[in-house]
Amino acid sequence: MSYANPAALFAGTEAQYLRFRAAHPDVFLDLLTGQRPAGTVLDLGCGPGSIALPLADRGRDVIAVDVNPRMIDAAREAAARRMTRGKVRWQVGDAHDLTGVGPVAGVTIGDAFHWFDRARVLAGLDRLVVPGGFVALVMSFAAGTAKPWWYTVADQVLRRHLGAARHAGPEAMYDPPQGGDHETVLRTSPFNRLTVMRTDQQLRLDLAQVLGNQYTQAYSSPPLFGEHFDDFDRDLSAALCAVEPSGVFVATVQPALIIARRGEDT
Repeated sequence: MSYANPAALFAGTEAQYLRFRAAHPDVFLDLLTGQRPAGTVLDLGCGPGSIALPLADRGRDVIAVDVNPRMIDAAREAAARRMTRGKVRWQVGDAHDLTGVGPVAGVTIGDAFHWFDRARVLAGLDRLVVPGGFVALVMSFAAGTAKPWWYTVADQVLRRHLGAARHAGPEAMYDPPQGGDHETVLRTSPFNRLTVMRTDQQLRLDLAQVLGNQYTQAYSSPPLFGEHFDDFDRDLSAALCAVEPSGVFVATVQPALIIARRGEDT
């Protein structure tokens, strides 16, 4: 999988991402903070700090890397508004060609692994992660589990405005990853000893939050619609209100955490 300009995948979502994406479960963040060995964690595809900032809040030092410079700017702005116990170094960089990053205790990847050439990235991480270290994937929706019901409503409106093909930001179409699900890819990598955890997460959103979340997605970000964004926003709002007139959107989802270690380290 390859995108000519990966920095454009989430163009136009940077300012709203932290506000409208559901926070990762505390139980996952607590587990990641306590992972051994001690030392700095590399957060790849860090976005505006969805994992890096909570880990730093809990005292873990982090190197946070994203290919989108505006995401790193948004992350720095968010970091400036809070006092963290751990240190975060923000860095613009490509997960496939990391430079200026030394050995790390572990790696976190939140809702970004499917955008990578997964085998290539894992091979590179095998050279960066110290013996006994880990690679952890944090996913808002476990493989094979349902997304909130209102995603189906949004997809129907999206098809009317953008067609059936899935976009990946304003410059590309989505290229589904090959080679199986994340667990399958990890099991064929050096990080082949897995611990997998799921937990229920209750979502209760108002209309503005549902819309805001939709506009942080690579396949429905505002730049995709250009001057017709207001038309899409109006149509999506009407469709959602028709299905849920109360304006309160409730669902239970199952996020997942995979912590992968080298089998040879056991």
